[in-house]
Amino acid sequence: MRVICNRSALLEALTVAGNVISSRTPKPALLCVKLTAEGDKLTLAATDLEVAIRYSDSQVQIERAGEALIPADNLRDIVRESVDDTLSLDVEANICHIKGADSHFKIFTQNATDFPPVPDFEGEPQFSLQAGQLKKLINQTLFAAAKESTRYAFNGVLIVAKGKKISLVSTDGRRLAQANGDLGTVGTLDKDGARAIIPAKALNLIDKLIDDPEEIVDFQLRENQVIFRTSSATLTSNLVEGQFPPYEDVIPKEGDKLMTAGTADFLSAIKRAALLTTEESKGVRLTLSAKKGLVLTSRSPERGEATINFACKFEGADVEIGFNPQFVTDALRVVDTDEITLELSAPNRPGLIKGGPNFLYVIMPVNLQ
Repeated sequence: MRVICNRSALLEALTVAGNVISSRTPKPALLCVKLTAEGDKLTLAATDLEVAIRYSDSQVQIERAGEALIPADNLRDIVRESVDDTLSLDVEANICHIKGADSHFKIFTQNATDFPPVPDFEGEPQFSLQAGQLKKLINQTLFAAAKESTRYAFNGVLIVAKGKKISLVSTDGRRLAQANGDLGTVGTLDKDGARAIIPAKALNLIDKLIDDPEEIVDFQLRENQVIFRTSSATLTSNLVEGQFPPYEDVIPKEGDKLMTAGTADFLSAIKRAALLTTEESKGVRLTLSAKKGLVLTSRSPERGEATINFACKFEGADVEIGFNPQFVTDALRVVDTDEITLELSAPNRPGLIKGGPNFLYVIMPVNLQ
């Protein structure tokens, strides 16, 4: 294999592939990136056996087709530190020669047949949607997925596609985020739709792959895998096993107390009220009334007290409730509307934050002493 590459494009491809590779593996082949030179492009493949990626680099000149399995870190470091606009990669026997204007590196390669197969996108997509919308849906839900949980279904994001609609839902047991959108096209999706739990790592990776918000992202959901396809890459991931909770039952439907406020102003008030909280006393009390609007208070034996008076529109009986301020600010940061509503029913019942018709967020209250 012999290829002349644009250095910047090759570095971008190696960086994307490197996001998949795990540093904790006893298998040398999994520490490598597989390069395949064929036709008019160079394809890079990487996997940790849970997630796999195929990334195409077309800014190349292929002088001899072939393939090679090269240690990813070594190759990326050499390409990153190079000062040349172009680099040549020449693989002979078990050595990859990387040459610039004034440099020559030799890297020992692995046997390409040791690299596990990386699935490719075959056939028609089940459905597709615009990349910008997908990024928004991921941004509005991924933060609420559990980071560590014995209930594995909480460690991913549920995706539900049916008709011409798509929803992403996440929860860690203390909060739940749901974001809805429109499918761009419906391909082989049947009338019952598709439903799967996608790992957080896969969604983070597809989010990083998307540069052009107008690009189309294709989906295929298989029995235990999801495959994403963009114009330059194919990302495959195993699905999260387990049963996602019946999230529709968690969303409050009886809230008779309604606060309406500007998103940025409410975010500022919550952040200020949380300034004196600690890990031991991290709740913020919200006291809502039609006459006074909202008063936010927090108290910490170690630091002191904070009181924030916040003008807002409120309908319903007076209510007092406590929330973890971090959970509230997490949601307000991803809302894409200028105004939000907070629906409440009782101090011991979850609250419901809505940002327009396509985003809702359920948050459990905390006990305040």
